Amino acid sequence: MTELNSCGYDVVGASVNLRSGPGTRHASLGHLHRADSVTVDRKSGGWYRVTTDGRSRSGIPGGTTGWVAERYLQPSVCMQLD
Repeated sequence: MTELNSCGYDVVGASVNLRSGPGTRHASLGHLHRADSVTVDRKSGGWYRVTTDGRSRSGIPGGTTGWVAERYLQPSVCMQLD
């Protein structure tokens, strides 16, 4: 089982499709942009099921769930506050 980053993920592509399913054959729900933040809850092949943490730069509402190719995401850095 793949361990997912509990601190979320950042989009690293300039304009990345958020898809309705894991693969390019699924419809695009819109685009995510570099530094948009998402939470991942599942992986299927090279795809992550994500939920947008807030409104994306392109206007996708926060809480929208879709799929993004793994190569367009990087784990967010966890910050510990003392």
